[in-house]
Amino acid sequence: MTRRTARLATAPAAAALLLSACTGPGGSGGAAPAAHPVFSAPPARQVLLALRHTQESGGAALRQTVTFTAGRSTAVRTVSGRVDFAGARGEASGGWRIAPGFPEEARDVLLGNLAALRTGTASERYAVDSRAVHYRAGSAAYWLRYEGDIEPLPGLDAVSVLRGTESAVGGTLLEVLSGVRPQAGGGTRPDGGRTYRADFPLAEAVDLFPMDVREELVAAPLHASSPGAPVPVTVEVDAEGRITRARADLAAVLPTEVDSALAGVTGLRVDLTLSAFGPPEPAVDATPDGRVLDAGRAVVPMYEAATGDCVDLDTGMRHRRLVTRVPCDGPHDVRITGQHTLDTAYPGPGAALELAEEACADEEPGGRLAWSGQREWQDLREGRVTCYRLSSQVRRQAPRS
Repeated sequence: MTRRTARLATAPAAAALLLSACTGPGGSGGAAPAAHPVFSAPPARQVLLALRHTQESGGAALRQTVTFTAGRSTAVRTVSGRVDFAGARGEASGGWRIAPGFPEEARDVLLGNLAALRTGTASERYAVDSRAVHYRAGSAAYWLRYEGDIEPLPGLDAVSVLRGTESAVGGTLLEVLSGVRPQAGGGTRPDGGRTYRADFPLAEAVDLFPMDVREELVAAPLHASSPGAPVPVTVEVDAEGRITRARADLAAVLPTEVDSALAGVTGLRVDLTLSAFGPPEPAVDATPDGRVLDAGRAVVPMYEAATGDCVDLDTGMRHRRLVTRVPCDGPHDVRITGQHTLDTAYPGPGAALELAEEACADEEPGGRLAWSGQREWQDLREGRVTCYRLSSQVRRQAPRS
């Protein structure tokens, strides 16, 4: 589904002032209270106007948690950062915390290509503006700069979800609030703010996730004419008319098919908080200092790396066959120990695994392998198998070489 990009008319920027002058009979002879930029509007428009008033504040700090629940275990993704609404810039850091007992297949889907590292935690940083997305894996000493058409493999683009339309930092509930439908005018809170209970289309909830995760969510086609079931959301607005918190239950996007990798996940909720309104101090820097690599050149399919090359697995693209080539004398995730081709038609997933294991059978024990999936196999008209070792294993073997 195409994201909502239209910018609607903004609300007045000034906060409401309550004038204390007394009025005469019939309301004449005195000043009336100034209209509030949000609460004076019709109830159906108040959440939208609160979003616009929040953007007019100049900037904000944000923190969002996305919690997948499976039985008594959870997988939690946390993103925190700052946005400069006026400058259309943002910076954030994100990470996963996977609790013991979380289903392995679901964990691998959520972590993407990081599952190859078999780790329960993963982290990254990113800086975004209208021209580029800078991505830095938690263990990397460099940034990857993605710009232009971000599609290193046909149909693959996991980085664009990091860039939003309502905020430079994408993938947050801010992206759906312009289309929510409040159920009432909002309950007044002790601090003078209001709380709204609303909903938004299921199709917009799916857009909050990277493309590969979307494929494991609701199977029915979702688009403007068939947006799916409504998703409940609660929005809190402060007395000034700025959004301070939004919470949504996204369980409706979870798949019902038993053969889905996320079949064991039964709960999904998102919680966003905003604070520190005003122009960010210090200013948000969307062109970070340090070593920057052009992702268009540095990020390659794993089968393009030569035997003996060293690569990092976390490219931000969440694909197990995309890597960043780096020097072997510095930190790296993997050393390539062999490359093989399988000159046959795609034989099916089970047979493809057997052929891949045979191709890497002569590698030292403890090695790992990656092989082409059906689509890649068919696009290349042959299979590709890469044998590799994790860097910790390479370093232990180094004295022998």
